[in-house]
Amino acid sequence: MGVDLAHVFELLREMDWLPFLAALGLFLSGALVRAYRWGSLVWALGVRVRWLRLVELYFVGAFFGMFLPTGVGGDAVKMYELSRDDHKASAAISSVLVDRFTGLFVLFAIALLALIGGYELVTPQVRLLIALIFVLSVVAVALLLQRTWIEGWGRRLRLDRLLGRVKILRELYLSLHLYGSAALLRATAASVVWNLILILGYYLLGRAVGIDLSPWYYFLFVPIVSVLLLLPSLGGLGIREGATMLLFQQVGVSEARALALALAYDVVLLVHALIGASLYVLQGLVEARRQTR
Repeated sequence: MGVDLAHVFELLREMDWLPFLAALGLFLSGALVRAYRWGSLVWALGVRVRWLRLVELYFVGAFFGMFLPTGVGGDAVKMYELSRDDHKASAAISSVLVDRFTGLFVLFAIALLALIGGYELVTPQVRLLIALIFVLSVVAVALLLQRTWIEGWGRRLRLDRLLGRVKILRELYLSLHLYGSAALLRATAASVVWNLILILGYYLLGRAVGIDLSPWYYFLFVPIVSVLLLLPSLGGLGIREGATMLLFQQVGVSEARALALALAYDVVLLVHALIGASLYVLQGLVEARRQTR
């Protein structure tokens, strides 16, 4: 049975604007926190870039992320723009990848803690998925920290020859081990703040469209939606809506309200994208003016 789209749009038109605007403000402020998290990593690699420039790139990435494959397609634009600023492509690529991974790792750590206190709220399949993704994240962290393991396997698989021949891959691999504990701790702390903003923002959007659920459900469901955005899609569209409907229906939320929640978040992303587009155009105008002088 299909979703009654007329009812969905009616829910959006009649949403409670106070929690929606509060959520929008939270998400916009989250760009500042995420820029600091990214900065903690790029500064550790010796990249000279202002924090406000990183904030700008987050919004620009949000704009391009609306059109590029997967929900993290804008990351490629952030890599390109940062490498163009500082001419250190490996540092730009490495920092964006570690920044993204740190965020997901902390998000699932939070979900696992929420699962301990509210495991009865979700189905066994959801519990297993949260635990499995967190364990895989821990394994990935261990592999990155244990450089000798990776290098040993690399020699067996003859990947060391590839690293030796391709400069950018060699520099990218080496940069993964240059962050230091202080930078990683700062990035982790920023990730905790951002992910709490993300979950609270989702909860407020749910309240805006009439979903009356405990915040615990958002602690458990938002991480799953976030990781599914890595799957191929156009800006995460379709994946986000489908995952939100599937998860929230399991706890008694109607299809229409679950879809309205996903679309309300899409509106938030659209606001980010419009800000990013404005900043990108302004940046182009400034660069054009410099070239004509």
